[in-house]
Parts: sequence; C-alpha cells; structure tokens
Amino acid sequence: MAVLYGRYYELTLYSSSSSEYLTIKSPTQVQFRVAYYPGRGSIKGTAEITIYGLNMASLDQIISKYDRVKLIAGYLTGYDTIFDGTVFTPSKGKAGAEQYLLLFCSTMGKDETAVRINTTWGQGTRVCDIVKEIASSIGIPVTFLPAIDTPDNTFWPDLGRVRTLSVSDTAYGALDELGRSFDFIVYRLVDKILIIPGSEVGSGTSHEVSVNTGMEGSPVFTSGPTVNVVMRMNTKILPGDEIVVRSRYNIVSAQGANFVDQTQFTQTRDGKYFASSIFHVGDFYGDTWSTSIQGYSRGVDWNPITKGDDYG
Repeated sequence: MAVLYGRYYELTLYSSSSSEYLTIKSPTQVQFRVAYYPGRGSIKGTAEITIYGLNMASLDQIISKYDRVKLIAGYLTGYDTIFDGTVFTPSKGKAGAEQYLLLFCSTMGKDETAVRINTTWGQGTRVCDIVKEIASSIGIPVTFLPAIDTPDNTFWPDLGRVRTLSVSDTAYGALDELGRSFDFIVYRLVDKILIIPGSEVGSGTSHEVSVNTGMEGSPVFTSGPTVNVVMRMNTKILPGDEIVVRSRYNIVSAQGANFVDQTQFTQTRDGKYFASSIFHVGDFYGDTWSTSIQGYSRGVDWNPITKGDDYG
C-alpha cells in the first residue's frame, strides 16, 4: 500500500538517557498531526502521533523506555524530518478490537523551557544584541532572518538601543515579550530557533502554491487578511517563507463577503502571503497526507477577493 500511495514515513522512538531506540515503518498504521506556529512561551511546535497494531508488551515498553520521538515523512521520491521532540503524555487506548498508543509531544524539552534570564542591560545596548543573547542562552542553534549585521539588513539595527532593560523570565517568555514590543516572531522548528520580523520581510524564500504544485481544493479566505491552503505533503515550506497562491476558484469566509455575486468564486486570483503556521497531517492508510498553511497577506485588505493583488 505504501507503494500504491507513494507515501513514506519513519517513526523513531528513543531515550534521552540511553542509546536505546525503536524504529517503526510501514506496514504499521500511524496517524499524526504536526504543528508549527508562533505560540507563546513553550507552545510553538507540537505533535500528536497515534500508532496502531502494537501488542500490550510493546505499548508498555515504549511508555517506560522512550521519552523522545523523531518523525520523518513525505513520499518515496523525497522526505524530511518533520518533527523531533519530547514525549510529554503517552496514552493507551482501543479502537474497536485494535489497541493504539497516542503520544502528545512538544518540540521543546523540559530543560529547554526551564532556561531563565535574570539580566540587566545597560544604556546603549542594541535591542538586536539583547535578543541574540537571550536566544543563544537556550542552547539551540539560532537563525535570524535577515541575518543581524548584514550590509543590506535594516530591520534589526533599526530596533535601536535601550536606556536600561532588566529581564527576569524564562528565555522563551522574554523573547516573546520583546517580540510583541519590537515586532518580531520566534519559532521553534525541528533543528533550530528561527527569529524573523513580523513585518513584510520574511525569510527570502518563495514557493508557488497552485494545482501544478500540489494544492488540494481551493484557498479559504478568512476574516482579516489571511488565507488557508492545503496541499499534498510539502516539507520544504517553513514559517516565514513567502507563498504565492494561484487559484481560479476561491472560498470566502469573511464577515461581509458578498456570496450573491458568484463571479467572486470563478475569477482568477493570485496573492502573496507569508506562511505563519504550518500543519503536517497524515493517516498512512487513510485519505489524508497533506500540509496546511495559514498565510498572512502582503497588503491585502479584509476582502482579498475584490481588493487583493493581481500578478500577470
């Protein structure tokens, strides 16, 4: 069946305190939902993973031995790690006669979320250097986009300098608070912390989202300048990337949208958005093997159907 669908996954359960590990592949049935979004504090990346077809001894062994999980997914033609994190809550259950194990996971471990900052910075310290110092204290590789102190970068230097600043908080809590004050967003991805401006700067990487690149169904425009699109599983699109949505048919879900005018549903519509939240959803033997993206527009008003940007 994996060959029929062209799907591929590899789920590895391992221990943070030993070298033991367990790898699960097809034909074992798995379901998962992996989410990356600009949450607050330690809520930035999560996964719910359900494993079917295991006997009771295997379930108990997994619960007692393994506290971390790595999930690789995609297609036989290409796949990537879509999640690597800590198991916080394992739960056994039954679906009919079949037993399953449900794992609730976070990208962040307990040690990572417990890192605290108790520091005062003196007059003249650059805001971007404070952000860099706090992020570096977590012990995870950090990427700033655009990079700090590159010749063509104006965002980070333009944040200015502080008179004095005292912080007593968890590192992630401090970063989120500074992000709200200075308009940047903090993500925790598979292998790094990503910090990007909240304004129209983005990561510099662009992807076309259309029927030609695997878009499923039609874009859904919601209240505010946002779009939700679903496509066949795509592990290359990351938060902060630009997505160029191209579709002939659109679904409108916005207060005041004119559903009487049916031309709104048939006109060609192109729009540029920044990927804000990414969801990878899979059911190995089911219908779902997709990536959902929530994007925020670049200058599109509340009704992107009638006031969006056209691209020739």
